[in-house]
Amino acid sequence: MGKGEKVVIDTNVFISAFGWGGKPLRLIELLEAGEIRHCASEEIIKELLIAVSYPKLDFTHNVQSDILEFVLAYSDIYEPKESVNITSDPDDNKFIECALAARVKFVITGDRKFLSVKQFRNVKIITPDDFLRLKNL
Repeated sequence: MGKGEKVVIDTNVFISAFGWGGKPLRLIELLEAGEIRHCASEEIIKELLIAVSYPKLDFTHNVQSDILEFVLAYSDIYEPKESVNITSDPDDNKFIECALAARVKFVITGDRKFLSVKQFRNVKIITPDDFLRLKNL
């Protein structure tokens, strides 16, 4: 397990970081520095594998590989122990399930519908900007 606060990062944040930079890229820098540690599940990694290859993103094969290698290198893999059904998009539930298994406080996403959940049990769903501001990073 890595040091730093454990978080679950939604696929869209990784795509934004590597595609456009901004606040999501700051999270990547924090991962590299060991300030935070990404928690993922097999399902989250599968989603990322599919997402990086979307033709509309126009990521080269090398960039796709770099993203996947980075995420795997800076992630701890957890196996969710329970299923939840609390989001309007069933694909988002896997992030909450992973957060519960890893006992993290934050799921970081840019998905407005997912953000509308706000919190489930002790897990807060927040934007990269809100996370950085909350942690003074």
